[in-house]
Order: sequence, then structure tokens, then C-alpha cells
Amino acid sequence: MQTRPDQSGIPVDVLAATATAAIEWAWSAFPGRVCVLSSMQDSVVIDLAMRVDRRIPVVFLDTGYHFDETLETVRRVEQRYGIRVERITPTQPRRDDIESGECCAEKPAMLERALEGREAWITGLQRYETAHRADAGIIDVDRRGATKVSPIAQWSEADRLAYIEQRRVITNPLLAQGYDSIGCAPCTTLPTDGARSGRWAGSEKTECGLHF
Repeated sequence: MQTRPDQSGIPVDVLAATATAAIEWAWSAFPGRVCVLSSMQDSVVIDLAMRVDRRIPVVFLDTGYHFDETLETVRRVEQRYGIRVERITPTQPRRDDIESGECCAEKPAMLERALEGREAWITGLQRYETAHRADAGIIDVDRRGATKVSPIAQWSEADRLAYIEQRRVITNPLLAQGYDSIGCAPCTTLPTDGARSGRWAGSEKTECGLHF
């Protein structure tokens, strides 16, 4: 593997080794009872998990309000890794008059259903993204009592981009159009100032309720 350092000076393979070690631990500690939760903004954590074991389930919360590009990213991930992404859908019917933030309301309940029969989940959360995430641990316990593994929590944005480049990781096409945080279409705009500033623009909301 190439060991070209990224902008932080840490070789990409060292970063990947640390991240995969966290995933290996989760897969060993909770065999068959852990999953990767992905928003399909990119597939960095999916790629790391697939390097550990392609039997690790990948879950996507399909609210019914995602961009077509996001749904296409799901299909590309399935094709590349030869897997079936587990889609969790809401219990409420899709509305045409949904407003920013409203599509987040059922996400925590959808996550609960995704974690039924499971004791741990793996996320792509990173500390640099928001003040709420700054203290995120690589291994935490969430409010449900489930183990939450964030293998790239300590990575910088440069680290993530370097891994994407080296591994040719699948990314959401909207990233190339200037978006930096991609959620449901009603909640997502082009960024205005800083990481995740394109989410819930004009409000003080910074999280959809899955992590905090």
C-alpha cells in the first residue's frame, strides 16, 4: 500500500490501520450484532469495514426525501462491494410539503429499528465537523446503551480526502458540486460558512438527532 502522507503528515495507511483496528474490535466483540450506518455522503467507513469483513451489514436510513444522487451512491456501493445495503424506511407516508428539519423527526426511531438485535453500530462521525462532535470518542456508549464506534473520529478533513483519493472511494456526486454535508434534500443547501453549514440553513439546528 502506498504510504504517501496527507496534509497532516500521517501516512494514509497508518490512519487506515488505526481505523480498521477499531472495526476489527467491534466485529470481534459483537459478531453478527454490529452494523455500519452510512448517510452515503461518501463510503470511507464502508470501505474500511469491507476491508475487515464483507459480512458486516451496511445500513442506510432511507427517509424518502434523499437526493437522487444519494440513492445512486447506495447502488454504486452495492455494486462495488457485492453487498446488499439494508434500507430502513419510515412508518409515515412521504409528504410533498415537508419542510427543513421535519424529515429528521423519525430518524431516531428508524435507527432504533436498525439496531434491533444489534449491540453496536459503526459511524463516520468526525470531531472537526461541529462543536458537538469535538469530544467524540472512537468507542463510546450511546444513549440507548449500545456501543458506538467512530473509527475515523480523529481524522481531519485532509485525512478523509487523502483516503478517498488513495482508495478511489465512492463519493456522493453532490460533493463535486460544492456540497459538504449531505442529508435529506429539504435540509441540505450549499455551504455558507464552515463544515456542515449547508445543513438546516437559517436555523440553529446542527444535528438530526441520531448522534446527539
